[in-house]
Amino acid sequence: MTSQTKQHILDLLGVSPASSHLVRLHRLRRVISRFDERFRNDYLQKALTPKLQVGGGWRLLDGWLNTDLEIIPGVMCMDATRQFPFADGTFYRVYSEHMIEHVSYQEGVGMLKECYRVLRVGGVIRVITPNLATIIGLYIDDLCGAQKEYVEWICQTFVRESPPNAVSVINTMFHQWGHQFIYDEKTLANSIHAVGFNSVRRCRLGESSFLDLQNMENEQRYPQGLLNFESIALEAVK
Repeated sequence: MTSQTKQHILDLLGVSPASSHLVRLHRLRRVISRFDERFRNDYLQKALTPKLQVGGGWRLLDGWLNTDLEIIPGVMCMDATRQFPFADGTFYRVYSEHMIEHVSYQEGVGMLKECYRVLRVGGVIRVITPNLATIIGLYIDDLCGAQKEYVEWICQTFVRESPPNAVSVINTMFHQWGHQFIYDEKTLANSIHAVGFNSVRRCRLGESSFLDLQNMENEQRYPQGLLNFESIALEAVK
């Protein structure tokens, strides 16, 4: 197609060259929306115990409906800061690992409300996020073994333009990876309670009172033990 032909089509559509990319973007969104609707419906028709992963990125959990804001093969595109496209009481489990810290506090509360809404009575949510108490606890003179190992690894892996010390690690946690709000255990537990959940309890990574929520975390992305050192894992029942 020549440039003249393309311009003629845009003229017929009443679209200026500057806005043509908006038309393409709108059409792409419609295509994705139709795909996601079919993808969602197909999963829910086949799943005996539907389970939802919120913001899982490229890590797909077998048997779960995996969702993320990014467009990823095999993943339903979903903005977790908006109303979830599911009916009330759809899922038995909701899982979110290192995602809630990427949205604001108010958006996180909204996400938790939606998780509560789409869970069935007796359903369980499991949320993992960095622990503010652990990160702030690095700001001491004498670090223990796990603290030293964590600081050294974070500095070697992620710190590029600041001193390789705990101060840089703390700043990295707040300013890298799109983090917006870092929770401590009490704040996250209170947020989960506030939207209606009961029996909020903390677990070690990999451990759970529910068999299908054991060994869920992607601990392989950190050296052994360090993701558990960094994280809070909370479970709660609707």
